[in-house]
Amino acid sequence: MNIGDIVKQNHKLVQFKGKGPIPKQTEKMFGIVLEIEDRSGEIPEKFSKWQSFLGRSVTVMWTNGRISTSIAENALEIINEGR
Repeated sequence: MNIGDIVKQNHKLVQFKGKGPIPKQTEKMFGIVLEIEDRSGEIPEKFSKWQSFLGRSVTVMWTNGRISTSIAENALEIINEGR
């Protein structure tokens, strides 16, 4: 994953509980990667397995104009690589 990639949320890490299928708004929500931070040096050793599972910390600007910070890299799916 790189800055400028177009991404959407995937459901590998988060499973929505409740009635019915995955909410429509999360299926259609696309965004652009603005920033990627590798915080592996800040994470205590006992959480290193979680760090490798979650990936780097990503900031995304969504199509609705909202900016989300600290999203787990592995919770996003690359739709189109930015050039």
